[in-house]
Amino acid sequence: MSSDKTILLQTYDTLPEAQYVKDALEQNGVQCFIANEIGAQLYPLFSSSVSGYRIIILEADMEKAEDILAGLREN
Repeated sequence: MSSDKTILLQTYDTLPEAQYVKDALEQNGVQCFIANEIGAQLYPLFSSSVSGYRIIILEADMEKAEDILAGLREN
């Protein structure tokens, strides 16, 4: 059974950090998007304290995404 439910993978304080992770996930076949991108850009003083840049993925991709994040942390 395939799940189309989306979940939060990780939250980042800066857009470049979030974009780097998003690119790595997509290059490895994990569909994702950055939530709150516009809000964080409009209110930069509050972005990290309120919600930051959130990477959203499909629940079915959670294990694969966590493995990719672990690989990024090692580098």
